[in-house]
Amino acid sequence: MHELRSDLSNVALIWLSTLRRKRWSLLWFALAVAAFHWLVAVSFPAIGGMEAVTSVVRTFPDGLRTLLKLAPNLQAGFGVQDYLAFTWIHPLFIGLGAAFVVARATDALTGEIERGAIYLVLSRPLRRWSFVLGKALEMTAGAGVIALAGWIGLAVGVQALPYALPLGNYLRVALMAWLLFGALGGGALLIASGFSRTSPAGGLAIAWTLISFVLDVIPAIANSPVGWLNPWHYYFPQEIVASGRLDPVGVGVMLGWLVGGVAGAIWVFGRRDLA
Repeated sequence: MHELRSDLSNVALIWLSTLRRKRWSLLWFALAVAAFHWLVAVSFPAIGGMEAVTSVVRTFPDGLRTLLKLAPNLQAGFGVQDYLAFTWIHPLFIGLGAAFVVARATDALTGEIERGAIYLVLSRPLRRWSFVLGKALEMTAGAGVIALAGWIGLAVGVQALPYALPLGNYLRVALMAWLLFGALGGGALLIASGFSRTSPAGGLAIAWTLISFVLDVIPAIANSPVGWLNPWHYYFPQEIVASGRLDPVGVGVMLGWLVGGVAGAIWVFGRRDLA
């Protein structure tokens, strides 16, 4: 029991020390996301309002609507609620979140090896699994801060709009975005656990993020049994905002990727030669 308590204390120490060292980068990621969602909200009247947005979205071909995860039926229009939901799948928001977890996962393991810092850390009475778990917690918590910052920016921005919007549903979207980033980070951490250089680890982690996204917009794959294992398959902000419900299967799949990726990283990192 004392040994387990000591290991958990080391996990917390790694988590907090990494968070302290990288707090400024997390702050800038969070501010960028918050500013983006705020700007989209306050600029809605400037682009022409609902009529202008609906007319533009109607011109999108079905393939583009699938790529952007827009509801196919726009007979009732594409209002401000849908427009703001779309920002949660916007390339800028998704790109910032994915870049954060990939960078954190890559630097957490391969970066420490490449800098030589890992040898000093592990020269102390610290188990490798404690080190990996502490890094994973910092990455996951940071992704949560970024998703929450997006919701706060949106909540502040919509105060300037003359519409009643379901902010609670957007908070559910932020939760799903957190889980998505966590799932992507879990896969990236598993990839990073097998490398000693950041370039190949980061490249493969980016490829994992992009390829999994692309596979979800290819109907033959997305609608197959394999597609149900893709975390992107369950990320549909517009549907969450409209219904106010989270898909429990999707939540389970995303948590599975996060937990499975971290567990796999612990297993690989704990058995490999770091020399």
